[in-house]
Amino acid sequence: MLYLFHGEPFWIQEKLLELEKRATEKNYEVFKIRDDSQVPLNSFLSRDLFGKKTFLILDNVLEIPERGEEVKKLAEDFSRSENIIAVVEEDISESSAKAFEKAGANIKEFKKPSAAKFLAWLSVKAKAAGLNLSKQDTDILILETGSNPFAILNKLERLSLESRLPARLPKAVGGNYFNFADAVFGKRKNQAISMLRSYIRDGLGAEEAFWKLRWKIKTLRLVDSGKKTTNLHPFVQKKAIQDLQNFSSRELKKISQDLLDIFSEVRRGEDNFEDGLERLIIKL
Repeated sequence: MLYLFHGEPFWIQEKLLELEKRATEKNYEVFKIRDDSQVPLNSFLSRDLFGKKTFLILDNVLEIPERGEEVKKLAEDFSRSENIIAVVEEDISESSAKAFEKAGANIKEFKKPSAAKFLAWLSVKAKAAGLNLSKQDTDILILETGSNPFAILNKLERLSLESRLPARLPKAVGGNYFNFADAVFGKRKNQAISMLRSYIRDGLGAEEAFWKLRWKIKTLRLVDSGKKTTNLHPFVQKKAIQDLQNFSSRELKKISQDLLDIFSEVRRGEDNFEDGLERLIIKL
C-alpha cells in the first residue's frame, strides 16, 4: 500500500503518528528513511527476514534526483505491496502527483483546518493533557502561539506540568521568542545564542524557540516567493522584507531544510533542540 502525503507538516505528522500506532499494534516494523540513507528501497517490497510486515516512511526524498527516480520506478510495486509505504513531502510537483496517481497511490493533501476543526482539535489535546480551558483561556493560548499547532502542544504540556507543581515553586516566565527569531535572522549570532541559553537556564527549553524559527522561515520564504501575502499582518510583512536583505532564496531553502533535519533528529533521539539550533545559528 502506497501513500503520498503533502502539505502542512504538522497535520501530516498527526496522520503518521496515527498510522504508526496502528502499524505497531499489528506488529509491523517501522522504518524512516531520509535523503542521507543508502538503503535500497526494493528491499521493502516484501516482508523482512523474520516474516514481519514493514511500515516505511520516506521523508522528503523526492527532491534528491536518484532517490526520487527510485521511488517513482517502484511506485506501482509499492502500491501492490503488503507493506505500507508513506511518501511525505511538504511540496509536490504536478508531474510527481500524476505519476503517483497513475501508480495507484493514496494521495492526500493536508491543509490548515477550518477554525471549528482547529478548536475541536485543541479541545481534545487540552483534555488529554488534563486541562479544562475556558473560552478566554483558549483565546489567550491561540493569541500567544499564533495558532501554531506545534507551539500549542508545547504550551499545553507546560501548562499541564505547571498545574501539578507544588504551590511554593515559582512558575517560569515565558521568553520573548519573537526577539530571538529577529536576532537569528538579523544575523546577530552572539545575541541569539545568548538568548537561547537563557531559555535553558530559566527552565523554558528550546523547542518553542525552534518553532518560532520554523514559523519565521516559512514567512520569509512566502514573502520571498512573491506569492500573495494578504493574510500577513503589515508589520510582519515589512519585517520579513527587511530580513530578506540578509539571505538569498537558496540560503532560505537550506535553513528550512536544516530545521527539518533538527526536528527529525530530535524525534529519533539523536539530537536536542538547543544544540541543533546553536549549530544552525553559528552557520548563518
